[in-house]
Amino acid sequence: MDAQTKAIGEYIKNKGINLAKMSRDTGIPYVSLYDSLLNGARDRNLRAGEYMRICNFLDVNPMDFVKEMEK
Repeated sequence: MDAQTKAIGEYIKNKGINLAKMSRDTGIPYVSLYDSLLNGARDRNLRAGEYMRICNFLDVNPMDFVKEMEK
């Protein structure tokens, strides 16, 4: 899993964000979100478009997750 996908997954867990609502609001299938962000048994990275839609949904600058991995 790439660093940005991992950082978003941790952010979502820490904030208690509802994945079903995220799926509805972003148009990203729930299974894709789950496999990328919460399913440790799968190694699915987010696609660029998914990453941007999730950051928009979270109202977070996409660069915040890049900076997080640089720490």
